Amino acid sequence: MENKELFDMVQETVAEVLDVEKEEISEITRPVVDLDAESLDLLDILFKLSRQTGKKVTMQVIQKDVRGGLTEDEFIDEAGYITREGVEKIKAAIGDDNIQAENITSKEVLRLIDIKYIMKIFNETPAGEV
Repeated sequence: MENKELFDMVQETVAEVLDVEKEEISEITRPVVDLDAESLDLLDILFKLSRQTGKKVTMQVIQKDVRGGLTEDEFIDEAGYITREGVEKIKAAIGDDNIQAENITSKEVLRLIDIKYIMKIFNETPAGEV
C-alpha cells in the first residue's frame, strides 16, 4: 500500500473515531495528546484499520514493537518506570529521538504514539486473518 493511500485511510479512520476534522490530523499528530483520544479510542482505531487493511494490529503488537525484544523486567524498573534501555527501544520503534528518559510509565507510552507510527506498524505487519 502506498504511503499516501495509507495516510488517507488512517486520517479518515482517526477523524471518524474521534469525531474531528481530517485537517486536524497530520503524520505528527499524537491522538492521545493532540486529539484527547483514550486507550479505547486507540483500540477502535486499530480494529477499524485492521479490518480495512487485512492486517491484524493489536495493542499487543504495538507493545511488542516498542519493547524491541526486551523482557518486562528489562523494560520496566522496580518503581514502574521505563528503563533507559526501554526508552531507547521506544525511540527506535516510534522514530522520535526527543523522548525524555525520566519518569515514563508504561501507560504513558500511548501518549507517544503518532500517526506516522501507526502507519509504520501497519506497513510492517504482514497481512493475515483479521
